[in-house]
Amino acid sequence: MRHAGPVVLGLDVGGSSVKHLLAPALASMDAPPTPLARGRHSTPKAAPVEGLSAIVDSLRGDADLERVVLSIPGLVDEAEGVVVRSTNIPSLDGRPLGAQLSAALGVPVDVINDGHAAAVAEASWGAGAGIDDVFVLALGTGIAGAHVAHGRVVPGAHGSAGELGHITIEPDGHVCSCGRRGCLETIIGAPALRRAWAEAGGAGGPEKLLAASSAGDAAAKAIVERASSALAEAILTLCALVDPGCIVIGGGLAQAPHELVTLAARYVGARASFHRVPPIVPATLGEWAGVNGTVLTALRRQHALV
Repeated sequence: MRHAGPVVLGLDVGGSSVKHLLAPALASMDAPPTPLARGRHSTPKAAPVEGLSAIVDSLRGDADLERVVLSIPGLVDEAEGVVVRSTNIPSLDGRPLGAQLSAALGVPVDVINDGHAAAVAEASWGAGAGIDDVFVLALGTGIAGAHVAHGRVVPGAHGSAGELGHITIEPDGHVCSCGRRGCLETIIGAPALRRAWAEAGGAGGPEKLLAASSAGDAAAKAIVERASSALAEAILTLCALVDPGCIVIGGGLAQAPHELVTLAARYVGARASFHRVPPIVPATLGEWAGVNGTVLTALRRQHALV
């Protein structure tokens, strides 16, 4: 595989697949670069360093590879390139992945959180482009969030800011994975929606629920309205605490026709008092947001901007 000039490589490492995007190292940072190569591989879980090194070697060919950035699901010490804990890929727990891959590949390797990568991409190149202060929320199995100000994630003192999924909505509600009760995640997370739909006699996952709601099924609509109402309450809390200039909502549960997003936005507008309600918009980069974020991070670090 031949590529003229220096290149950077972004890898979005998920529980089952690794997405890659190879881009020119001198590409503009104003918009997503035209990929030199883009695709996916199976996630190497048993021997992650060797497996990820093999993926990089298969993509770099004889190109002048200058930097690699990986995004990992879980808690990451981004300054040190250490994966503190990854529930989806436990073989990475405690591993200084950046240093190990850098030694194996002979190029600088940075490791970042996958939610941060997706948020930076959506804020800079996606639905939040042109807005200095953006909160990006991903609705899926869990509820992930990140505050992006002037193109940079605001991580908080301990790197865990943005956990909107663990705002308590129903104090006597279901037990959350975090150990508390009634978190937003227990109402609008994919497993919660699946459980509520099954209890109502429905079959299938959240996609079936949303389809049934759109088709007018009364039970499905009640579940979706409850979930959207809970999301609206969390967004109002977010507006009170953070005052973002835009809220971007993505993830598997926020795909077109965006029923959860539009209904939640309607509830927010109706319930707001002193709150300054910003635009609440669906994400635009889809499943490639994370890998775009790794490439943007690579370009910024290559140009010594972060």
